[in-house]
Amino acid sequence: MPRRHVLLFSALILLSACGPRIPGVGHVIVPAAAQGEVPAFAREGVASWYGPGFAGRLTASGEVFDPGQLTAAHRTLPFNTHLRVTNVANGRSVVVRINDRGPFKGARIIDLSRAAADRIGMIGSGTATVRLEPLNGVGDMLAAAADESLARYDVIARGKRAGELLLLSSASAGPVLVRVVGNQIAPEAGAELLLSAQLIRELGSSVRIEPAR
Repeated sequence: MPRRHVLLFSALILLSACGPRIPGVGHVIVPAAAQGEVPAFAREGVASWYGPGFAGRLTASGEVFDPGQLTAAHRTLPFNTHLRVTNVANGRSVVVRINDRGPFKGARIIDLSRAAADRIGMIGSGTATVRLEPLNGVGDMLAAAADESLARYDVIARGKRAGELLLLSSASAGPVLVRVVGNQIAPEAGAELLLSAQLIRELGSSVRIEPAR
């Protein structure tokens, strides 16, 4: 293990020896018996799809929009986030990659390419109620948000176990060794990870979980 990781790991051990940590308001430390039973993030809402005329235009990520690719627009999720989108009415689903921003009409939560919309049977209706499930994991970019109540190297990570150690990095910094202290994040947070204010300043709001070495 690199020297920096050894030092950070030692610091975490010292922190844990200082006594039990009291989580901030809204934090839930899941008991061991309940770990693994926490459902993955899912959000339901109205989806639409890109109408004719958008082919060849630049998306917010800088890519050229291709209606034949399985891509989508979302207002806040990091680019390259992968989502399973399920049409609630018929149960059909498709995995898309976020490469654009939107939709900005009403309360719609995602705008699909024509190919993606066709996969879930919503071309004719134009809109459909869908369920979104982020599929990103180790090695993929995840949305992060700041939580002022967290200690510097503590994180709340959806789908992870309390006490688990993670290596986080971003395009600008890292890797940084952190400790998971909870896994419950309100959907309105729009994030898969809650980090301390110090780590958000260091890593930014798009963070990658590095593979274990």
